Amino acid sequence: MRVVFDTNVYISAAIKSKLAEDLIELAVKTDLITLLTSEEILDELREKLISKFERSDTIVNIFIDRIRKIAESVEITEKVNVVKRDPDDNKILECALAGKADLIVTLDQDLIKLKNFRGIGIIHPRTLSWTFPKYFRKDN
Repeated sequence: MRVVFDTNVYISAAIKSKLAEDLIELAVKTDLITLLTSEEILDELREKLISKFERSDTIVNIFIDRIRKIAESVEITEKVNVVKRDPDDNKILECALAGKADLIVTLDQDLIKLKNFRGIGIIHPRTLSWTFPKYFRKDN
């Protein structure tokens, strides 16, 4: 299954959410999902971790390097303007299209409300954990 994690899932993992950490580990330790990302997503992640969450450049670079090692990076081939309230959310949809994703995992309600986009499912992280329960810690 080809999956795009929204920036907010990575941020949750960076600030030590057990569920988000487990989602990343699912991509690392199993062949159940192929994680997809884009430079646009990684740029937004870097900017938010540094400016909003006051993480150091060094820590952010280590975290993003880890994502680069476990995710397939795709080049955006089509721009979309689906999410009007927060146009930054469109980069997640664009990555999913470019990477031929099956699923988007997000905490963002604007995206979750869509439920699917051009045949790509959009779910909350907890839903993914329910799909593969044996890979998730019981204390989430």
